[in-house]
Amino acid sequence: MTPEESQLFHLLDDYSRAHYKCFLAEMFLDRDGTEYVLCFRPANESPDSACRYSCRYLRVKLTHAQNMGRTKVLTAAITEELDSELQSLSQSGD
Repeated sequence: MTPEESQLFHLLDDYSRAHYKCFLAEMFLDRDGTEYVLCFRPANESPDSACRYSCRYLRVKLTHAQNMGRTKVLTAAITEELDSELQSLSQSGD
């Protein structure tokens, strides 16, 4: 991982853990190399929970991701998308 990718991973993981009790399980470039594919999963699910394999996949344009990694700040657009998508994921185990 580049320093920018590592920074972005930590920003996304920290946000999802702090706000939705989820974690960033995967982050990789798509086949075309134009978007990052992100996989979030609920944190702290017990091994026998039916929700332990729940996940949400999101996509972020490469240039958008690189900018967030460089500036070390999540944009309003990505936090809005995370808020929309991860709220239901964090509630799936309730």
